[in-house]
Amino acid sequence: MAHGRGWWAKRVVVGLALAVAAAGAWAVVNRADLEARYSVRQLTRATTDEDRARWAARLVALGDAGRPALVAALTTGDPAVRAAAAAAVETQLTEPPEGDVPAAGLADAILNHFPDCDADGQEAVVGLLAGLMKRAGPAAAGKCRTVAEAGLKHPAPAARVAAVRAAMNPLMKLRAEVVPLLAAAEPEVRRAALFAVGPATDDEPVIGDEDLFRWLHDPDEGVRRVCQDALASRGRTDADIRLGRRLTHPDPAERLDLLLDLRADDDIADPEPWLERLARDTDPGVRAGAARVAAEVAAERRQSPPPWLNRLADADPEPTVRRVAAFYRGAAVARPDAAVRQVGSP
Repeated sequence: MAHGRGWWAKRVVVGLALAVAAAGAWAVVNRADLEARYSVRQLTRATTDEDRARWAARLVALGDAGRPALVAALTTGDPAVRAAAAAAVETQLTEPPEGDVPAAGLADAILNHFPDCDADGQEAVVGLLAGLMKRAGPAAAGKCRTVAEAGLKHPAPAARVAAVRAAMNPLMKLRAEVVPLLAAAEPEVRRAALFAVGPATDDEPVIGDEDLFRWLHDPDEGVRRVCQDALASRGRTDADIRLGRRLTHPDPAERLDLLLDLRADDDIADPEPWLERLARDTDPGVRAGAARVAAEVAAERRQSPPPWLNRLADADPEPTVRRVAAFYRGAAVARPDAAVRQVGSP
């Protein structure tokens, strides 16, 4: 009987040893996953920024094992945890050498998870877009474009600014989508948008010089400075910029004063393009004045009146403007050509 008890005891001991060995082997094989779970728990329980940063960096160091938890911390959850995860991800995206495989894998995982992000998670990902584009490479241009498009419409100003910067990348082809942000309420967004679409580039412009003039009157000094620099990069002279500022002045009286200067200033070699723009002014008085000045300048220079004078005379929505334009058009037609001499004249 004692022998039987001893045999069973040996079996129990052997079984326990095998169980412990199996558990140990499992722990060795799954050590990285266990460390990732532990790191996540510590990250979410941390009470200081320093501790959160340490545990987020630990998830990065775990590579593939820590990646799902790191992406989840970045795209959902507590703002403090997200901030720590974002800082750790940015370090991983920017510091390793080009071609680093873990960095590329992390970038791809974040881009793949973006459609499932909440609004705050989207803001965090958009803020990392420059690094994501660098690591993911041209093959992920479509995914990066999706992130940038969402960022351009995001309510957070920081997300829109980051998206505008990404949109400047030639692979994104999003410069036209930036133009609506020129009307953003936040000056930092307007500055970023104007810097993206204003200066001269090798690509076709997405906004014309004339349309840019209005930002010379922006209430933000930084926006006005970016606008002036952008116009200069397009070959506009200081004189052009001064005229453009007056052309788009919000006070109609200032635009009427510009008409008088275009009439009298001999330093303006060709006032007709400026007059043509004033002939499309929102104020009827400015349009009528443009018709008169254009006819008078043409007469002085012994030129035919510009074709747009016919448009004002025949189709302007304001009857007074049509009458004024028709009068000066008729006067120009009736005026004898001073270059033609009558027979018998000296």
